[in-house]
Amino acid sequence: MNAYLNYYRNEVKQEDDNPPVGILLCTDKGENMVKYATTGLEHSVFVHKYQFALPSKEELEKYINTESRIL
Repeated sequence: MNAYLNYYRNEVKQEDDNPPVGILLCTDKGENMVKYATTGLEHSVFVHKYQFALPSKEELEKYINTESRIL
């Protein structure tokens, strides 16, 4: 994925675009897979659990409010 993100950043992204974001979807949280998939990346990497359905509006608002206090 890092190769695709770097290609997009260097060849496709316009000056006023935000940096590209990659999302790695896994059905199982294997620590080795996460380690090998994210080691050496120069950008911030966030790992979160996979959900089968979108959270409710209330759950999203609670998460956003909680995370914004941390920053």
